[in-house]
Amino acid sequence: MAAGSAVLTSAAFAQQMGTYSPTGTVSEEETTAAQRAGGIPMGPITAYPSIGYGLKHDDNLFLTPTDTISDTIQIFRPEVRFEAKQAANTYSLVVGSLLGRYNSSTADNYTNPYVNGLASLDLTTRLRANLKAEYIDGHDPRGSTNNPLSSTPDRYIQTYLGGIASYGARGAQGRVDFELGQLKRDYINNRSVTFASDRENTDVGATFFWRIAPKTSLLLQAKHTEIDYSFSESTMDSTENRLLGGLTWEATAKTTGIFKVGMVNKDFKDPVRGNTTSPSYEGAIKWSPRTYSIVDFNLSKMPAETTGGVGDFIDKTVTGALWSHQWTSRVTTAASASYTTDNYKGSIDRKDKIQNFGLKATYSMRRWLDFGADYTYTNRDSNQSVFDYKRNTIMLFVNATL
Repeated sequence: MAAGSAVLTSAAFAQQMGTYSPTGTVSEEETTAAQRAGGIPMGPITAYPSIGYGLKHDDNLFLTPTDTISDTIQIFRPEVRFEAKQAANTYSLVVGSLLGRYNSSTADNYTNPYVNGLASLDLTTRLRANLKAEYIDGHDPRGSTNNPLSSTPDRYIQTYLGGIASYGARGAQGRVDFELGQLKRDYINNRSVTFASDRENTDVGATFFWRIAPKTSLLLQAKHTEIDYSFSESTMDSTENRLLGGLTWEATAKTTGIFKVGMVNKDFKDPVRGNTTSPSYEGAIKWSPRTYSIVDFNLSKMPAETTGGVGDFIDKTVTGALWSHQWTSRVTTAASASYTTDNYKGSIDRKDKIQNFGLKATYSMRRWLDFGADYTYTNRDSNQSVFDYKRNTIMLFVNATL
């Protein structure tokens, strides 16, 4: 399993609650109207505190094919979002923590604080910038990577600093986005194994947009990524170069999307591992047949880092869909499905097929209080049966704001 994928597991509660996820940016959609209504004015800054609680049952804690272990976990999420606006510029800072407490497997208890800062700057009529800084004290749950099962989860510190600068007046026919960012992850325990996983990713890229219709643009994207492992004798250092072309559109008020396709080259510094060039694509489509019903489709194919020295890298393909429907002013459901293929490259014959299905229902009892239930089923089918597993999780949750 890719090293970064386990962050999603540790952040799953925040994602399910529809609030900040320490794996990505904070979008306007992730800040509910209830949170905004319950803000506390602090001069030019407004604070939006919230707290969540979940009671989760997991029937395959360590993702094993047999002799599965189940447990019940209490998950807490205290969080405060600070917002400020100055002229056309907006700023936000999210401070929070995810705390997991296991009923039986107390060695897997975790406390994951996180801080995320965003700045949206309108510098001139032609120049805008979106900047992001992030700090995560996270962990890889036991069994979620290819590393041997240790007595405690692998804990890491991850930081990110980067942004995108856009040049081109709003409404202009042409626009170019320049991207620069660096992600650094350092493990802080189980060092006899995790020392080989410390790494730094540096991204540099540019995307050119050319409008061919009022709400449709062609795009051309070039991106260069340096992946450097801290261990001086590591042979996993590599560079990735991507060249993608595509289209972004808002065909009607009901449909928006972006799709890019091209090639990616992964070149290892170690000549034994060599280099590989393969097709790559990314796509996201939002379909809103009704104002209260939204379907999101996504698909991607790109390289991912491996763990535990299993192969050179993972050729990962993901296809997924999420349907969100507001049945009444108080009741909302979300149904999701995804299919992932992890094709390991290098001196190993391994291919994993992962199916994931989820269903979530939320009841908004008050403007400031909602609760619900979330169910997820995962099935990994590998050509090496030792990596097969099936997993069911169900969680009851409550989320409160001011």
